[in-house]
Amino acid sequence: MDLASIFAAHWGRFASLHRHLLGGAHYRAAEAVLACRTAELGGQVHRCGDCGRQTYGYHSCNHRACPKCGGREQKEWAAAQEAKLIRAGYFMLTFTLPQELRVSAYRGQRWFYDLMFRAMALTLMEFAQDGKHLGGTPGFSAVLHTWTREMGYHPHLHVIMPGLALGADGLRVRRAKGTRYLFPVKALGAAFRNRVRMLLQARDREEHTQHLAQIDSRVWHRAWVVDAQAVGRGRAAVRYLARYVHKSAISEPRLLGYDGAGRIRLNCQDSRSGRWHVVALAVDEFLRRWCLHVLPKGLVRVRHYGFLSAAAKRRLERIHQILGTRPAPKPPASEAPAPQCPCCGKAMTLLCIIKRPPRGRGLYASAPQPKGSSRAPPPILASG
Repeated sequence: MDLASIFAAHWGRFASLHRHLLGGAHYRAAEAVLACRTAELGGQVHRCGDCGRQTYGYHSCNHRACPKCGGREQKEWAAAQEAKLIRAGYFMLTFTLPQELRVSAYRGQRWFYDLMFRAMALTLMEFAQDGKHLGGTPGFSAVLHTWTREMGYHPHLHVIMPGLALGADGLRVRRAKGTRYLFPVKALGAAFRNRVRMLLQARDREEHTQHLAQIDSRVWHRAWVVDAQAVGRGRAAVRYLARYVHKSAISEPRLLGYDGAGRIRLNCQDSRSGRWHVVALAVDEFLRRWCLHVLPKGLVRVRHYGFLSAAAKRRLERIHQILGTRPAPKPPASEAPAPQCPCCGKAMTLLCIIKRPPRGRGLYASAPQPKGSSRAPPPILASG
């Protein structure tokens, strides 16, 4: 079972019924899923030089909500991040947004996710620069993740960070106190909570809004969850994060077809026990959950900070000099391998390009977008 077949059968009806809850990003993502690897996107014709066999291959949509796409980009991203690894122990930190803020986060995805990133970065910078911890400028990378194993809405940030900082004088590095300890997680959670509140308050003043007043005030007096784990030299953690960079909330092998009541059977793994179980979701509930994880166009899901930011290459080079190591060479961009002939197994050569046909109305014909659909949609967090 693939996602496109679900959309072909049900998206038009779902979008017509719920178009007041959908934004332009949802329609674009659904259209991409339906068009992926079909004649709608054009393609290529290859020919075998030995037996003359011709094959037709259609282009991918490369949309981040499409489970068929992103495999090669995922490997390239992982290789690029592995090349940045330094000789230090690494830590994986997870900053979780409490339930009380999730409606606000979904309503204002573009600015609220930015606010989450900023609050996390300010918190980690503050702790790292404190002499009680690292006492210098750190480097870390963060990835936005919005889903649970059952496709629920659960926005949080995964951060991978070496336990090492560059001293203010640029002449030495400071290391974490132990291989299994970086920062006190309870203090991190409190600092992250306070940063989010301060940034919300500042935004309300600047934009003349009242987002803070709409949030249950009790959330500011509770403990927020921040997790930190040692992850060795970082390679496995980078590959783990890579799965969230160019992939969507669902992978197609987890789609097990329909049950007797017409519900979609979704294979899920329990994060604690590791055991697999099947969840049956009504079609509209499945599509609703998929929509929750379609990000606004242009929103950057992966961000780098400190000496790992794009503007701090000299700092990273300086760290390598101090450590007496050499940065790994930048991996070359990979190219799609030439397809092999299904008859004789020989490499095939490109014969011609199939141009993409003129774009029609597509999905918009059966489910027109409402006016203002480019704005963030209202919440569709409640099931049903």
